[in-house]
Amino acid sequence: MTRRRATAVASLLIAGALFVRCTGGQESKAAEEQAPRKNGITSTAVTAASQTPEVDAKAVLRSINAAIPIYAGAKYRDDLTRRDSVMIKNQYGPKAEVYTLATDDSFPQVYHYYTTYLAQFRAYPTQSPYPATQTWRTLEVQLNQAMQDPFIPGDMLKPGDRQITLQIAETEAEPKTVIRYVITPQPLQSAQAQTPKPAAASTNAFDRE
Repeated sequence: MTRRRATAVASLLIAGALFVRCTGGQESKAAEEQAPRKNGITSTAVTAASQTPEVDAKAVLRSINAAIPIYAGAKYRDDLTRRDSVMIKNQYGPKAEVYTLATDDSFPQVYHYYTTYLAQFRAYPTQSPYPATQTWRTLEVQLNQAMQDPFIPGDMLKPGDRQITLQIAETEAEPKTVIRYVITPQPLQSAQAQTPKPAAASTNAFDRE
């Protein structure tokens, strides 16, 4: 009887030693066990799916008419476009669209490019190639009316049923200059559509941030 009890005790001691060895000397708890990973969509895939493709504003403008001038140093800004869209729809109607580009080049540089380019059209009033010196500078041009009767044979912007309004505004912070292309489904009812005029910068708060 004593031998059997000794054998049983020895068996229990061996089993206990093996258990401790298998668990690394620590007591196993069900709460510490990791649940098996599910074969779901990875976070990378979710992030990629949530990202919308970047708008190619230059391609959109070129598709309307290849003659539309686009400043080479300007880049499309989706954040500024979305902020401008509210102002533009309030001013031009719910069907109006806007594409806002921005550049760190100074307003005089951008102004010089557009006025020089538009000078090849007889319908565009003669402008100084450089803007007047002042603290706040803007420019607005109705491109459909201005880009007519070019001195050099080439493309011109047809009056058509889509009006393109160019707005250039100097900012008080980076980016230094913003360039807006406002597209409306119908030509604007304006008696002075051909005359360049200051852009409505005071209604757009972000330009002064």
